[in-house]
Amino acid sequence: MSKKISFEDAYAHAVTEGIKILGPVVSKIVTGYIENKYSVCLTGTADKPSALDEALEHAIDGGRIIVERRIIRNLSEKLGFNEEFTSGGSFVERVQEIKQKFINHL
Repeated sequence: MSKKISFEDAYAHAVTEGIKILGPVVSKIVTGYIENKYSVCLTGTADKPSALDEALEHAIDGGRIIVERRIIRNLSEKLGFNEEFTSGGSFVERVQEIKQKFINHL
């Protein structure tokens, strides 16, 4: 596990990379839409992943699951954890579980 990166930085990177699964054009449109309509900065939701989950649900509905899986995978990898967090539980629960594991390993 990398101790040189904060959880917030790893999360921001994971969100940025996760949203890219939609492609360059669509990811820009979705990001802009969410940030303007919901006043949610996607990369700034580390302390409240439910805000990201809700905004993605409204913006891309079923597509959010693909994005959220990618975010979880990227976050786990960035923090040096295996992919044990990629299944089971909601997006919010998995982010909180990863965060708790990160804090416990500091």
